[in-house]
Amino acid sequence: MDIMIQDKTDDSASPLTSKRVLTTVGIILGSLGCFLLASRIGGMICRTTGISGYKAEFLCSLISLSLYTTILTLLHKTKVLYTKGNGFFGGLISGFLMIYASITSVINALFLETSDDGKIKLVTPTGLHFGSEQVWCIIGLLFAAGICEELLFRGIIFNVLRDLFGRNSTKGTIAAIFTSGILFGLYHLLNLTAGVSVDAVIPQVISTAGVGIFLCAVYARWGNIWITVFLHAFMDICVVLPTSMKNNASIVESINSTMSDPRKYLGVAVYVILALYLLREEKRPQMFTYSVSDDR
Repeated sequence: MDIMIQDKTDDSASPLTSKRVLTTVGIILGSLGCFLLASRIGGMICRTTGISGYKAEFLCSLISLSLYTTILTLLHKTKVLYTKGNGFFGGLISGFLMIYASITSVINALFLETSDDGKIKLVTPTGLHFGSEQVWCIIGLLFAAGICEELLFRGIIFNVLRDLFGRNSTKGTIAAIFTSGILFGLYHLLNLTAGVSVDAVIPQVISTAGVGIFLCAVYARWGNIWITVFLHAFMDICVVLPTSMKNNASIVESINSTMSDPRKYLGVAVYVILALYLLREEKRPQMFTYSVSDDR
């Protein structure tokens, strides 16, 4: 049975047929499969060459990047890479709370300490490391989290879902935002295979679903993928780098130490509320003032 998704934004939405659904699901699964393939190929190269840590993450991200750009080319969506949309700095303002939260995370990790009686006090950090490992931490997270995850989830998955549900439809765009955001959260279940504990992965999955919905709302409003690349990379670097500076922790150790806090569950509510605010009715026309439709 064909379902029509249509609203005042678009009076000629394409029917949601089983063929289109299966095609979209195939593209999404194929794109996620490319991540697994890149991890497998990168892992083999790293074991052969003795590369480890954040260098290995960077290498795997380069392989992922080549695969994702190939997918965008095959889908005729390379516009994703260079569309300016509604600007860059306006999008950063929309994402200001994420920037603020990221900076706060650094301050909490390095300059605040909770005493045995529960009081929070300001401390001067000592014994911090900033060497080649921390440099590779920044580079690795910039490419792996910032560029690759944004191209995968906002560049590819969100855009093909938006095509499916109705690119010129408000309802279709919002459906694509929430669907891709939830998929982004579930994607982090893969961290279990890397050695991250269940206690850390569950809060991470739930909180990153909220982050994914928010980043998608920012991207839908502003149409510039490099806004969310910056926001995502900045957030991950601010969360992981302080732990690396304090004890040279690996990314798995950093996730285990930072994501086990039950307060992370609050993040999903905060980011979903922010996303809904960005998508308020008077701002929705902004989602249709640019185009990342097919290149051809």
